[in-house]
Amino acid sequence: MVGRRTIALFVATSLLFGGTFVATKAGLDYFPPLLFVALRYDVATVAIALYAAYAVPRRQLLPRTAGDVASILATGVFAIGLTNALLFVGQQYTTSAVGSIMFSLNPILTPVFAGLLLADERLSSREASGMALALLGVVLVVNPDPGTSPAVSSASPSCSPVR
Repeated sequence: MVGRRTIALFVATSLLFGGTFVATKAGLDYFPPLLFVALRYDVATVAIALYAAYAVPRRQLLPRTAGDVASILATGVFAIGLTNALLFVGQQYTTSAVGSIMFSLNPILTPVFAGLLLADERLSSREASGMALALLGVVLVVNPDPGTSPAVSSASPSCSPVR
């Protein structure tokens, strides 16, 4: 049986995470996308750093090996920084609903790239089938139409932001 605390935390997480796409779309009316994402992560960094300083022993916060440092940098640059920068730039041209669905590709594609790039990580045929099914689900929800794509359509030479 699921407890009330678990349900409350699930609802809070859903509202906070799901609301970020709506907030991003609204904020893009007032800030350029890269400045906006930088401000968002500045605020989050301060909040998380204060919590970590309070709740986690210092020895657990510091990287111990060069591999730890490389992992932290790769995660910061690629998984968080570049991903969110591209999300904020892209949300100028689409709805927050499509942005959230596209962002849902993260947990789908991460195991795929891990399997391709890391020697000790391999997907079983069952896991690969699950990833393919999840990817198909995202494609069906996003419902891309090549005829309206700015890269394909000659009728629309410039892409203007959706507001």
